[in-house]
Amino acid sequence: YLTLTVFGPVFSWLENGVLDGVKWLITLPLGIGACAAGAVYAPTVVAGVHHMYNALEASMLSADGVNTWMPIATAANVAQGAAALVLALKTKNKKLKAMALPASLSAFLGITEPAIFGVNVRYFKPFIAGMIGGAVGGLFAAVTHIGASAYGVTGIFGFLITTDYTLQYAILMVISATVAFAISWVLYKDE
Repeated sequence: YLTLTVFGPVFSWLENGVLDGVKWLITLPLGIGACAAGAVYAPTVVAGVHHMYNALEASMLSADGVNTWMPIATAANVAQGAAALVLALKTKNKKLKAMALPASLSAFLGITEPAIFGVNVRYFKPFIAGMIGGAVGGLFAAVTHIGASAYGVTGIFGFLITTDYTLQYAILMVISATVAFAISWVLYKDE
C-alpha cells in the first residue's frame, strides 16, 4: 500500500525532476549544457543510472520526434573507447593490452562498461580524457543540432538512426575520439 500511495508517487516525481533537469541542461545556449552532459555521461555509467536516459529519449521522441540526447551519449561512449585504445597501443603489459583493445572496440559499438570499468577508471587519466572528449563531442552535437529518429543504440550502429545527419554524426565521432585519444596519449605513462 505504501509503495502505491507514497513511494511510487515520490519516486515518480523525483524521476521526472531529473529528466526535466537533463532536458533543460542540454538545451542551454551555445551548447554549454550538452558539453556538460557529454562530460558527465560516463560517471552516470559508473553509478549505474545511465539507463534512466531511455526515458529521456522516449520523451524527446514523443514530444518533438527527434532524440538529441543520443548523439551526446555517442560522443561520450566513443571518447571512452578512444581513451582505452591508447592503453592498448602504448602498454607493454600483455594482459592489459588484451583487455584494452576489445574493450575499446566495444565502446565504439556503444557498450562502454568494459572500457570504463576494465581500463579507464582503473588508470583514471584515460577516464578523464574520455570525459573531456565526450564534452567536446557533446558541444559539437548541440551546435550542429544532430538528432536521432529512435533510441537504444549509440556508437557506430547509431548511423542507423541518424540518417538525416550522417556526415555530422561521423564528424562527431571523429572529434570525440580524437580529443580523448590525444589527451589520453599525453597523460598515460606505461608502468
